[in-house]
Amino acid sequence: MAQSGTTSANKTEGSPLIPDIEAATARVRESNKRLAQASRKVSSAYLDGIEKYLLGLAEIERKVAAQTQLQPVAQLIDAHATLTESLTKASIGGVRQLIAA
Repeated sequence: MAQSGTTSANKTEGSPLIPDIEAATARVRESNKRLAQASRKVSSAYLDGIEKYLLGLAEIERKVAAQTQLQPVAQLIDAHATLTESLTKASIGGVRQLIAA
């Protein structure tokens, strides 16, 4: 048996030894897009939960303020509820804009 310089184990029939870089790059980009999209969905759901929780706390504070008989204490609690709502809406809105970008 005569041996040639290459064996059949070293040869690939129909495919080059060098991978198709453009195709691999396209697959990586597509995977990146899918991962980023999934991350945005998860982040959005997380932010929805945080927003709902904090606005719920503000609502509880308002109910407590309404039941308090001392007017200065009621005003303080109501002011805190307003601050909580404002900060929640501003910060969650800002983070949503960053995620959308």
